[in-house]
Amino acid sequence: MLHKVKNNYITSVKNHVSQFKENSFRKLASNDFKSWPSPREETWRLSRLGVLSRKEITPIIPDFKKKFSSVSQFNGSIIIRFVDGALRKDLSSKLPPGSSLNILGEEDSLKCLHKFKDSNLKNHPSTNVSFSCTPSIVKLTIEKDVNIRNFFEIIYEGGDDNLSVHPALYIDLQDNSSITVIERFNHLSSLIMPLQLIELKKNTSMDSLKIFSDNQQSYNLSANCTFLSDKSNYNSFSVIKGGIFTRSETHAYLQGENCNLNLNGVYLSSKNQHHDLTTAIYHDVPNCTSKQIVRGVLGGKSTGVFQGKVRVAPDAQKTDGQQMSRAILLSENAIANAKPELEIYADDVVCAHGATVGEIDDEQLFYLKSRGISEKKAKQILITAFLKDIINESVEASMQSFVFKEAELALSEIISEEI
Repeated sequence: MLHKVKNNYITSVKNHVSQFKENSFRKLASNDFKSWPSPREETWRLSRLGVLSRKEITPIIPDFKKKFSSVSQFNGSIIIRFVDGALRKDLSSKLPPGSSLNILGEEDSLKCLHKFKDSNLKNHPSTNVSFSCTPSIVKLTIEKDVNIRNFFEIIYEGGDDNLSVHPALYIDLQDNSSITVIERFNHLSSLIMPLQLIELKKNTSMDSLKIFSDNQQSYNLSANCTFLSDKSNYNSFSVIKGGIFTRSETHAYLQGENCNLNLNGVYLSSKNQHHDLTTAIYHDVPNCTSKQIVRGVLGGKSTGVFQGKVRVAPDAQKTDGQQMSRAILLSENAIANAKPELEIYADDVVCAHGATVGEIDDEQLFYLKSRGISEKKAKQILITAFLKDIINESVEASMQSFVFKEAELALSEIISEEI
């Protein structure tokens, strides 16, 4: 009986794609969804999907009449809105010159699928399921020599109990272009599987901010595949605070010289939440830099995971790859796991990794309390300083106050729970 329940969602996906031709990208993707990742798989050992695999879930059919509830957080932002995993142009902004938003046809969708299948995300459940069940793959293109100053604010929402949502977005930056993208995940579904492909051509720059604030009972399995060309820069920062189980996984391929990559983030976990930041960076050419800085704050019976891998190919000399994870436990029942990993095949590199897990410093806490500050306020001051350090380093100045506010909302809940 348990085996039958575990395969229920697999059957639902197969039924969902039954209307499509055998050689369609949806049908081809569904053929590779044979099971959920096993805890025996090293990359899923610390983030197990046993509870999810036993849930009764079916892929959503988007409601194109459904209205939105999330409002813009930025004046003048360019809004792109997904509801139930489908692009809603009627609820989105008019795009500025030099940018376009298109729904891919079958041929281009197949090319997109093959890019994922050629990457190490080929066996990720979101790769196979979201390509199978997405309403459409949406492509945002920034033309050559175009620098857009206003933020692109991408809002993902919708869904419902016992349903899965599958937004798929392809971002293509042509030579010498730049953008800033803010993504907010505000779903109500049982399962969300966002899929994202990013291609940064020569001398491009992209700043990315992701805020995971889904319903407290939802699972979010996000998969991101990024390719960097010569002299491109990708600066990504994630704030994970929503969902009972949220895993943001990014694989980045540095394929052009003099690239710069930052994959930083924080997770703020309380109650029974499980939050996971997993990254894999592949240095394939010389003279590139990458950095991963992750900080976590955990209360209740929550668990946090950082898995970071840096692979340096034999020809990727002069690589600089850094990893650091730090977590603070506010409860004796909270658990933080860190698994930094270096795989180096070149000899002229500068690479390092580290991880720490601990409680708030008692001496610092005592000092603040001795000055008449309550324990709750003292903890909030110390943890805010712990988070502000990474936010100031990772997020551009115009977005820092927004990120502080998002982090403080979750932090207040964690601290109130523990005192």
